Amino acid sequence: MIDRNEIQTAEEPAVELDVGRFIDPERFEKERQAFFLNRTQLLAFTADLPEPGDYYATEVAGRPILIVRGKDGVARAFLNACRHRGVQIAEGCGHAKAFVCPYHAWTFGLNGDLIGVPGRAAFDGLLKDRGLIELPCAEAIGFILVHPQPNGHVDVDEFFGPIKDHLAGYRYENLRLVREFKTIARINWKHAVDGGVEGYHVPFLHPQTVGPMTLPQFLHLDWGLHHTLVTVGPDILKLKDIPEEEWPEYCEFSCSNAIFPNSIVIAGEAMGIFQRSDPADEPGKCNYIFRLYGWGKNPSEEQLAKDNYVADMLIKVAMEEDMRVQSNSQVMMEAGAVPSIILGRREQNVLRMHHNYDRLIGHDPAAALAAQGLAAAAE
Repeated sequence: MIDRNEIQTAEEPAVELDVGRFIDPERFEKERQAFFLNRTQLLAFTADLPEPGDYYATEVAGRPILIVRGKDGVARAFLNACRHRGVQIAEGCGHAKAFVCPYHAWTFGLNGDLIGVPGRAAFDGLLKDRGLIELPCAEAIGFILVHPQPNGHVDVDEFFGPIKDHLAGYRYENLRLVREFKTIARINWKHAVDGGVEGYHVPFLHPQTVGPMTLPQFLHLDWGLHHTLVTVGPDILKLKDIPEEEWPEYCEFSCSNAIFPNSIVIAGEAMGIFQRSDPADEPGKCNYIFRLYGWGKNPSEEQLAKDNYVADMLIKVAMEEDMRVQSNSQVMMEAGAVPSIILGRREQNVLRMHHNYDRLIGHDPAAALAAQGLAAAAE
């Protein structure tokens, strides 16, 4: 493909889609229920909880979740709420021997058990089975999966499907956290996912940052609900005359993987990345999480400095370049400036993801566009 200077395009035709997928409150609620609150989610890397006692507090569509590595080394997930009055018991990430509610000092062990209650006798025997509410959780190939409902089920093989072997080859379990950036972003959650696995924009939006590091030959891999964008750098051309057995482990490429519904996990030579855009309280906002990781457990001072330099650059690209145009797109859609969007054959990952979104909630974009046209004609 590179030798022939070819650009990969989809076999499927370009499509016109309604903008309601980014701004319609009714659709937004359908997505929250179908894609998030009642489906297994990829919420963390193994690297986010490397040691017993490590924890990571996050959420799924407003549902507070606490992931903890127990004394036995097992990762568990709980609803992040005290069983007394419902107060959140942990924030951010860190290390703890136990979790103490700030309201009345109810204390919970790393396994979720209620282990301390001031004035226990005053509760008249009602404290049995009052530990944290546990959620289905599984850990595999460097990832932690959680179902946000206590009666849900996590099946690792079913969740990942055929992308599992592809992801396993990158050894995400060897990452270590370098930096985290979080914000309430002025975008629908799908904007961030779309940008994570679409290379068409790279030379135009990023001409001074990641653009020059990237050749225009992007490879798109369709795994069903999950999708991969393979990006290559100019130095890959140097490998042409070198025997394959002498190639380095990372051959000047990176893989950006969209894990349904809204997690982007990236493996590159410089860093690993975890991005999650979680629906907030309205269609045009999301809780945006951007976490950056270095490779190897015991980095040198030189490697740490390099990691921090790359992390600063990638956060700048994400917020000042990607997020800037995505937010503008969201605002323009809400203002009625565009009646529809078009996805072309060079945006095949995005095109296929939106087909999946529509299929799973029974949305007919052609009917939505027709109804929109009738409404406009009636005005």
